[in-house]
Amino acid sequence: MATVNVSLSLSSTDLFAKQNLSFTETDALSPAGDQQLISKLVLTGTGTEDNIALKQLDGTDDRAYLYMKNMSSTSTEYVEVSGRRSAFTTDSTDDDFFAVLGAGEFLFIPICSLLSVDLRAAAGTPTVEYILMEKAA
Repeated sequence: MATVNVSLSLSSTDLFAKQNLSFTETDALSPAGDQQLISKLVLTGTGTEDNIALKQLDGTDDRAYLYMKNMSSTSTEYVEVSGRRSAFTTDSTDDDFFAVLGAGEFLFIPICSLLSVDLRAAAGTPTVEYILMEKAA
């Protein structure tokens, strides 16, 4: 069985007036589902929705980890990220995104109950790098 080691550290001495922030979380994940994806997607352009099609993650036995990074270095090329739960032939509706990735920003989250991850560029044609690792049922 594959193992993926994950570590997240947050620290700051000046975010809060009277308290320093310092913590690290680590975990060893064991993705073992039948869906493991790694790729890059060059988005079509301003206002156009592109998607990463998935085998349905129904949320009961199908859950996954999603890593995604906006590879652009241009500040106006941010990417809206939403999840589609209905038919592939319909786009997500405006303003239903759950994340906005600025240039160079990333996310790592657990997901479920999705048919696709939809991406929309605010400007330009940024490239998004992604890894999807389905958890064992």
